[in-house]
Amino acid sequence: KRMGKLVPSHAGSSFALARQLEQGGGVGVLVDQKFWKGVETQFFGQPVKTNPLLAKLTRQFDCEVYPARCIRLPGNRFRLEIEPRITVPRNERGQVDVNATAQLLNDKVEAWVREYPEQWLWYHDRWAIKDKI
Repeated sequence: KRMGKLVPSHAGSSFALARQLEQGGGVGVLVDQKFWKGVETQFFGQPVKTNPLLAKLTRQFDCEVYPARCIRLPGNRFRLEIEPRITVPRNERGQVDVNATAQLLNDKVEAWVREYPEQWLWYHDRWAIKDKI
């Protein structure tokens, strides 16, 4: 059975992800990418803009979130680690809190980077600091 399809990031790709969820499928989203617009969060103690897409999809479809990462191993091998479902923060109306969920996801990635710093390399200016140094 086919496991899914790749939806490259482009204008309108969020609609393809929403359709996948509407059909009962799952989606994966890279949450550690630089995002020019978005919600204000912290990442390694620095203010950053974070893409709210995953948090908004979670709110709209009330879907579960399972953090996953790929660990490089010796011999050109990899280990996929899927962690237990996270409990997403909710507001006083019981809806998924988009800002708090985006922060929770940043905190998860930050913990992973701290655990295996040699596994991470960003080619983009995640913190928008190059003009400050």
